[in-house]
Parts: sequence; structure tokens; C-alpha cells
Amino acid sequence: MKNIGIITNIDKDPSLLQTKELTLWAEEKGCKVLLSSSLVEKIGVGIPMASTDDIYEKADFLVVLGGDGTILRVARKACKCKKPILGINFGTLGYLADVEKDDAKVAIEKVLAGDFKIEKRMMLEAHIERGCVSHDTQLALNEVCVSNTNFSRMISLSVEVNGEYINTFRADGVIVSTPTGSTAYNLSAGGPILNTNTELMTITHICPHALYARPIVVSGNDEVRIKVIGDYSNTQATFDGQNGDMIKSGDTIVIKKSKYYTDIIKTTNMSFFDILRRKMVEVRI
Repeated sequence: MKNIGIITNIDKDPSLLQTKELTLWAEEKGCKVLLSSSLVEKIGVGIPMASTDDIYEKADFLVVLGGDGTILRVARKACKCKKPILGINFGTLGYLADVEKDDAKVAIEKVLAGDFKIEKRMMLEAHIERGCVSHDTQLALNEVCVSNTNFSRMISLSVEVNGEYINTFRADGVIVSTPTGSTAYNLSAGGPILNTNTELMTITHICPHALYARPIVVSGNDEVRIKVIGDYSNTQATFDGQNGDMIKSGDTIVIKKSKYYTDIIKTTNMSFFDILRRKMVEVRI
């Protein structure tokens, strides 16, 4: 694995000094470091790629310098090329990152030596049905969320699983989460934590106006359908909190497990519960 693609969140490394240092170090190790042409222009090292798509296609693995948001963005592209991701945490919590930035070289060296494992993370795919028309499919590693963009305005949503009606409720929205996303927005909304080695989905209501509305855990092989009931002009479906589509009254959002998986590189022996315990302590502090 000698072709390394580096994706940097410039907001997290504004001077690009750490990106340049890692690139020079990897080149000294005999690696080809693939970077966007704009990044090569700024730091003066690395092999310039005409587009980020070229990085995904030609790299043996991807090193992501940033936080969870950066890794989520990369994951939705990397999964289609079946390229594993090594996350280096330049952010705050960093649930998805393998190591902190001070340990980046050690982690990359382990990957080059074959001393690592791959965690396959389940992803979701979703599309909007409007009448007889199905709109483009979107991917998500964390969650699909249906909510109202108007502050403090509830919406009415009907939820089905495998065509079986569950309930209609009023709430700020609903989150359908993967195990990876169960420690993200789902957790903040009171949803359950799922081990990342499972293939399950959670359906979690956001501030429901009903005592009976509780999170539901369903199989990863199930299909969840959420229909907007009533005239709400500011309802949207968001995917990992980054991409979004506006939804009209009567639209149905269809969510199920994707055929794609995100391959996360792990170079440490920390288990899911070790990471969870450590991050929960960081949150409290």
C-alpha cells in the first residue's frame, strides 16, 4: 500500500504545516502521496491530482486529517471506490478517527507494514418518493434525519417498517441511524447506543409531543418509510447532517441499508467500548 491519498480539512490545519510534514515524511518512506492540485500548489510537495475523484480512485488508502465531519464527507465517496480510510483526529471528539494527530506517523507506518485491521461500517441509502417519481439516492454513514427547518415548529410524520404501519406522531423530526451514527445526533436525541459491529438501525423521535414515542431498534435488512403528513413547506431530509433535500407534503423518504460499506482502518487495540468510555469522559469535561 504505497499510494496514499491525503484529504485535509483546511479549517483544522489552516497553515497546512502538518499536511506538508506528513507528506514529506511519507515520501521519505517511498510512498506516493496524492493530493488535490490546489493543495500541492500551496505546500509545494506531493503528486497533484486533477480532481478529488482521482485521489479516491488511485490511492491504496486514504488518510483524512480533520474531524468526524470530514471523515463522513470522505466516506460517502470512498465507499464507492472501496478505499479504506485512516482518520487522524484534528477535531474535537473524533469517534471515527483512529488516532490523534500526534500519533499520525505511527498509525501510517503500521498501515504500511500491514499491522492493521479493517472495520466494515454499515451505511444507509435513502431516496424521496414524490407521487410516482423516485428522486436520486443519497448515502449516509451516520444517519438520515427528517426535520423542520423552522425553529420550534413541529411536523407530523407517519412511520412504517417493511410496509407495516408503526405510528403517526408530531415532533421536531425523526432520525434513522446506523450503529456508527448511534453515538452522534441519535445519542443527543435520547436514542440507544449500538455496537458498530452490528447491522441495525434506530428510529429515534426528536422531541416528540407524545409520551409513547420511544426509540425503536430494527434490523439492518428492514426498510423504513417516513411520510410527511400535512402541509409543511420547510421540511427537509438531511444525510449525515451535510447534504439535504427539501420535502413536500405527502412525500415519503425510503431508507434502507446500502450495498456500500465504509472501511475504517484501525491500528490500535481500543475496542468500541474503550473508545465510547474515553469519549464520554471528554464530553463530560
